[in-house]
Amino acid sequence: MKNIKKIILIIALVVIAGVVAFFLLNGGKNKSKDKNKLQVVASNFASYDFLKAIIGNSENVELTFLMGPGKDAHSYEPTSGDLITIQNADLFVYIGGEMEQWSEKVLESLENKKDNIICIAEYVDTIEEKEIDGTEEEEEHHHDHEESEEHDDEHKHEGSEEHEHEEGAFDEHIWTSPTNAIKMVNKLESAMEGIDKDNSKKYKENAESYIAKIKEVDNKIQEIVKNKKRNRLVFGDKMPMQYFIDYYKLDVTAAFNGCSTETEPSAKTIAYIESKLKEEKIPVVLYIELNDGRVAKTIADEVGNGCQALQIQALHNVSLDDFNKGETWVSLMNRNVEVLKKALQ
Repeated sequence: MKNIKKIILIIALVVIAGVVAFFLLNGGKNKSKDKNKLQVVASNFASYDFLKAIIGNSENVELTFLMGPGKDAHSYEPTSGDLITIQNADLFVYIGGEMEQWSEKVLESLENKKDNIICIAEYVDTIEEKEIDGTEEEEEHHHDHEESEEHDDEHKHEGSEEHEHEEGAFDEHIWTSPTNAIKMVNKLESAMEGIDKDNSKKYKENAESYIAKIKEVDNKIQEIVKNKKRNRLVFGDKMPMQYFIDYYKLDVTAAFNGCSTETEPSAKTIAYIESKLKEEKIPVVLYIELNDGRVAKTIADEVGNGCQALQIQALHNVSLDDFNKGETWVSLMNRNVEVLKKALQ
């Protein structure tokens, strides 16, 4: 009797689980019909933020940040629920490239919806991946061949092949340049007009308002650069801001390139960064969002003389706390203003 009861209980649990899964999946599939709203989906934070500003308080659009806050864009993989969200989207915006390799497979299953899919990187000026002064790859490329093979193996990261880019591969961190940010806003505004002509005037006004804010924070940073005492930013972290660096014509040294998933630089890399800070009397070593800054703080302590470890917003994603507070591209770039003052002036 006890065994029969156990079997019945197991069967009941399986049935319940199946029913729950069925309703969750079908609920996702019918979401846009139930709410009678346009479903707009953005894979990355910058596109999500720009769309949010463009859409404003419109009640007939539901905007989804696919990756969600607090996650590393380079390691994100869409879940089955995410795939359903993309499938049902009236507009899907993504970056592509190596950072979003998953998008290729997703797009193959959406051949009939190409008109409503935007690879936003195709509408801005992209640059190829660049070698960055001080990075693990940079040092490995230039280190003396007199060093032993064993030392070479220790200096290379496990899985470093993941960070070798094909010739001509573009840097996906397009949003850090104000020029690109404005181009993104303009394209996304045009896309919203395409799926919701009735509110085109409102979308255009919202886009123009946000572009004015982007230009305002750009002017603040331009003023800092104009009055700078030094021209180099130093990262004790990865450096996903090459568009920003190029736009403001700055020099940069970093522990890792922008797409690296590594967090522990070698002793040789740390020593090189410390020497750069000392030689050029640079008072700040930077680390990006979603990083605790431990390496940067260790470097700052070793350098001494008041050197500080400060966080800079690269906007490849946003922390859960900042997301809940409603922080935006503009507000986070404004947060960078004070950091840049300390680093450059």
